Amino acid sequence: MFLNFEDKSNLITLLKTLKVEQQPEWGIMTPQHMVEHLIVTVKISNGGLSIACAVPKEQVPQYRQVLLETDQEMPRGRKANGMDGLLDLRYESLEKAIDKLEAEIEKFHVYFDENPDAKPVNPVLDEVGYNDWKTFHKKHFTHHFKQFNLI
Repeated sequence: MFLNFEDKSNLITLLKTLKVEQQPEWGIMTPQHMVEHLIVTVKISNGGLSIACAVPKEQVPQYRQVLLETDQEMPRGRKANGMDGLLDLRYESLEKAIDKLEAEIEKFHVYFDENPDAKPVNPVLDEVGYNDWKTFHKKHFTHHFKQFNLI
């Protein structure tokens, strides 16, 4: 079962049940680190942050097949782009981070309304259009919501 990424109200309602001290089922992220990680991913998809694809071009089709063309969930325990440790928090509270994520999700839909042919670069999928970004976000949000027992 995957979350409906287009149901922003449900996503935010679930996130608002997070407690600052809540422990993940796996990994080292705190609730706020997880939300801030999702902010970055949504900003990449809404044109707010440009990055290069971190995967060799010949491996992109493999990632696209698993992440976009199957019902397979994202694997647990994989570090985002091979990062070790946690990034410094950017927002003063979990609540403010959730508010920022909500705003970035809204910008995502507006961005593609205004730029229907846009294909922002995903760190593992390379250039991705609107529908494929929605599929990616659906799987990515589901992965992290399960990490914190939100679903």
